[in-house]
Amino acid sequence: MKQQTFSRRSVLRGIAGGVVAAPSLGRTNGNWNEVGDRDKRTDTETMAKQSESTAEPPLVTVMTRNLYVGVDPRRLLLQSAEEEMGTVVADLLADIERSRFDARAEAIADDIAEARPDLVGLQEVTLLRLQLPGDYVSDAGRTNASEYYLDFLGLVQSALAERGLTYGVVSSVTNTDVELPADLDAGLADVRLTDRDVVLARQGLVTHNPRRHTYDATVTIPFPDGVEFPLVRGYCGIDVEVDDTEFTFVNTHLDSTSASTQLDQARELVVDLTALDRPVVLVGDFNSPADGSETVTYDLLTQFFVDAYAEREPDSAGYTCCQHPTLRRTRSMLSKRLDLVLLRDVGPVVDVDRVGLHSADRVSTTVDGETRRLWASDHAGVVATVRVDPSGTVPRPSGRERTLSSSRTSTARYSNESANETGANGVNRTESTGGETTDVAVPGFGFLAAAIALAAIAVEAVRRRNAE
Repeated sequence: MKQQTFSRRSVLRGIAGGVVAAPSLGRTNGNWNEVGDRDKRTDTETMAKQSESTAEPPLVTVMTRNLYVGVDPRRLLLQSAEEEMGTVVADLLADIERSRFDARAEAIADDIAEARPDLVGLQEVTLLRLQLPGDYVSDAGRTNASEYYLDFLGLVQSALAERGLTYGVVSSVTNTDVELPADLDAGLADVRLTDRDVVLARQGLVTHNPRRHTYDATVTIPFPDGVEFPLVRGYCGIDVEVDDTEFTFVNTHLDSTSASTQLDQARELVVDLTALDRPVVLVGDFNSPADGSETVTYDLLTQFFVDAYAEREPDSAGYTCCQHPTLRRTRSMLSKRLDLVLLRDVGPVVDVDRVGLHSADRVSTTVDGETRRLWASDHAGVVATVRVDPSGTVPRPSGRERTLSSSRTSTARYSNESANETGANGVNRTESTGGETTDVAVPGFGFLAAAIALAAIAVEAVRRRNAE
């Protein structure tokens, strides 16, 4: 049994508690220190010495981890007309508090300390800010709550520092940034939730040219008060140099509510990354099961990228999602593989593993006065070690029979009615941007499907150039 001890933090002190964790973007890196026993992965300094003696391309270890905001967001999307928004938002805030990210951040830091990745892609890096008393008005563009209340990024970095490790933010993107009213015991407050994707790099790694992009394809969420909020997603990346070898590391989190929007976002991503003249390591939560059971996004991506886990562990299901939203179930509920490490002009894959998937990995903490054990996230993480060698790139794995939904890059609209037609991951399989869906049956997602995907991506590339 894995034993973990956590210092009690004052993360959830209530509205008057003040700042939980200081803003972390732009934080200066400190020193990289060794802690604990060395596992089978090595840091880049050791890799460099190995490369000098063997003349082999360098090894790089990367991790992807969805931190999980702590609630099922569909609770807000599915609120009934009779419910007051302030009550629903207050309930969601209480659920976030009960998910105790202060304790969960310790487990995330333990996984990073054990795996020693050079780069980490984090998704759902939540920042909560409050305003009391609130002045909420029905305006999707108004986000003026400024009192820091809960900063997932700051807590992870603090937990890493306690372990003698320093990872700095080298790239980030702000996705959805929404402010809503909450009817709290202290009065009516405004709660501002900002969703971010972040790339962390260990101290000493040479990085430059941070990049970020929010996808043109979005889902619009209508609320009972008439306001429509865009559910924004994006990606962030950084150029990395190891032993005179350069590659680009990119982290993303694709849409989970609309299959067509998710596919459009993937097309944007492919257009941008295939235009780069260097190897690419792409990580993230793609919300598209690798078995093709819900959306075809995985098949599109693997026309251009190698799936590191499928390459190294072809006989393993490798599930990474999803634990129960409360994180309290003893038995793991992982049943699909959404979290991926994808490679382009990089290889071979030396090692791949998952973290945070065993019952013993849960953390003990106090929730509502009771001691409980929680999963660190509703997702497991993926760690991969690859050799950055364009000449060693492995062939892309062949696909299976799929249905490719062809859609235009535009804005989809989420509705409460469509929620009843979603797959197990909450992805709407029937909704299409523009109101139409064209289903094309393809054998093995082979030549025909590849041609359709390539054509769609070519059109998107031309559209981007014309827009610029």
